[in-house]
Amino acid sequence: MYKLLHHIGCLIVCLLYLTDIPAQINSIKRYEIDLRREEMNAEDFNSNEIMLRSKEFIRKDPSYYVGYMLEGLYRYDRAGDLAGYVQAAKPLKQAMALFETDYKTALRDIYSSEEAYAEYGDKVKDYVHIVDKLMECYSHVERPDSVIWLLNRYKSWNFSHDELGADNYIAWTYHRNRFLTSKNFDFLYNSVNENEMTALYFLRQNLENIDKNAAKNEKIINPLYIIGSKLSAYHYLAIVYSYLHKSDSAAMYFNYMRPYRVFFPYNNYAIFCFVNGEFDDAHNYFRYSQLYTSRRYGLNESVYYTSMLDAMRATPQESVAELSQYIRETGVRPGWGWYNIGLARALMYCGQLDSSMICINKAAKFNDVHIGTTWGQNLYMFSHSVLRYIVLQRREAAIYFEDKYYWLSPSKLKQLAELKLEQYLMKLLIFNQLSINPERAEVYYRLFASEATISFDEIYQAIKDYGRKFFIKEFSRQAETDERKNIRKYFSLFCGKLHLERGDTKNALKIFDELVAQNNPDKEFEKLYQARLYEALTLANESEKEYTKSDKFRLRFYSTYPQLMPFSNVKMKFNLKIETADNEISGRIMDDLKSFNIDFTGTPENNIPTINLHFEKINGKNCLKYYVTTDWGSAIIEPSTITYTKPEGVARKLAYSLFKLKV
Repeated sequence: MYKLLHHIGCLIVCLLYLTDIPAQINSIKRYEIDLRREEMNAEDFNSNEIMLRSKEFIRKDPSYYVGYMLEGLYRYDRAGDLAGYVQAAKPLKQAMALFETDYKTALRDIYSSEEAYAEYGDKVKDYVHIVDKLMECYSHVERPDSVIWLLNRYKSWNFSHDELGADNYIAWTYHRNRFLTSKNFDFLYNSVNENEMTALYFLRQNLENIDKNAAKNEKIINPLYIIGSKLSAYHYLAIVYSYLHKSDSAAMYFNYMRPYRVFFPYNNYAIFCFVNGEFDDAHNYFRYSQLYTSRRYGLNESVYYTSMLDAMRATPQESVAELSQYIRETGVRPGWGWYNIGLARALMYCGQLDSSMICINKAAKFNDVHIGTTWGQNLYMFSHSVLRYIVLQRREAAIYFEDKYYWLSPSKLKQLAELKLEQYLMKLLIFNQLSINPERAEVYYRLFASEATISFDEIYQAIKDYGRKFFIKEFSRQAETDERKNIRKYFSLFCGKLHLERGDTKNALKIFDELVAQNNPDKEFEKLYQARLYEALTLANESEKEYTKSDKFRLRFYSTYPQLMPFSNVKMKFNLKIETADNEISGRIMDDLKSFNIDFTGTPENNIPTINLHFEKINGKNCLKYYVTTDWGSAIIEPSTITYTKPEGVARKLAYSLFKLKV
């Protein structure tokens, strides 16, 4: 009997040993996988080697998370569209599920002691990395409900130190989708304000949790990690408060971050400065952002914002060069559509309307992925719609400018009819886009809002034909109450221009005269503001038959921002001085020039600049030298030369060159 029991016992032990063999084999395989993974260097992770290793690891042990994690990271790093992020999410989700199955103890106990953190820390970092990239995949394909599900799942492990910053990302998700409601996604509330307040709640909750667990966590992890968690929360608090126009609160959180230059969000702070009318600081910090921020994929907002600042300071040609190069270097990837909108703006202010429309069409046809930004599809569509509308307006103005006898040309009348129809359709589209936008009051009617992706000049073109009485009342209120003193004059300018549109010249002039008396614009970055003020003053004084004043402000308009004049209702006056003997070719050119809608009958007196023309031959080539001066000798257009073989097209080139435009 004893022998029988002994044999049975031995048999049971053998069976148990044999049963455990697969587990032992798996353990050996995973040990080999971990060793092979450690052999990989940084270059491997940036090459196709990572995909080869992922396939190798999955073949070796399909129940181990590492192979799927590497595949997901490979696909994520190379995703350039929605389909790419959908493909990356699949292996990342599988890796997360396998990790949670095998490492429950690590996830539960990692922050229980220094020993536990030392044992499980590296593994749990993999889990955080997986969740982080999976969350970004869901965000990039506009699945915020999946983001919230994922972050709540991550939070269910009750980490005393949240290395990911789940509450920050929950807040960001509410902020990014603030204009949607519970009809779109269950987790959202039914107003922009409720969603923003919820974002603030999660950010404050995160700071409370950090402080509550600080004493315990400082014994386990490096205290710098705790500081980093706070800085991350401060970052998002500053963004939300900036959006809510709580400048003091936003400034406070930016100042908390300022000592930590490595973590300081230069781009977000630049936007904050831009919103508050501190344009010089904004420009500097956007440049810092471009130097210190490396974003291989996704939109670099600082590059886009620079196109608005360059338009404001009358240097759009700088943005044309910069954005053209940036588009070539980055290629067709997320952000490409936004860069084309920025380039379209720059080209439009340079007078290159056909090239501008090409960029607008590219943006309209491109399904951009809005990565790392709160600029969603609604802002994207509205931005290129408004720019298209303005380019159409300028194309119409260009016909009037190039031929003051346009009504005698059937082809030009046909062009004008087509342009007016296109403008009407675009106007309806813009009206519909505004009417269904729940944050229009905060983003478009509140000038220089943090989420505004079109400039104040473009906003005016978008709204000037709708509800002028309403906007006069709204902008008058904001001109008196807006806490941003640097921005108040823009609201006043809009009020004056809207009065002028309604034919109320006296009220318009009263506002404009007060703005001139203030005389406080930024001399570098507010040239567009000054030009629009002088343009309005020219038209208003002409309407009142105050021609001396009108000429004075016409010259100021021309001197400040000449690129705008061919597309304005202001007709430019010049004194014409030809410093050369007459001949047939020069006569043809002058006849062509005088067909443009420019008044060349001015006399060299106050406020009428002089065009100096000199026709000559140099080395057998026909040359036309030109420059523009005031009556006191100051040069507005520096001496330049046009070379030509035939007279055709010379007058057109010269006419636009007089306004610093290249066509």
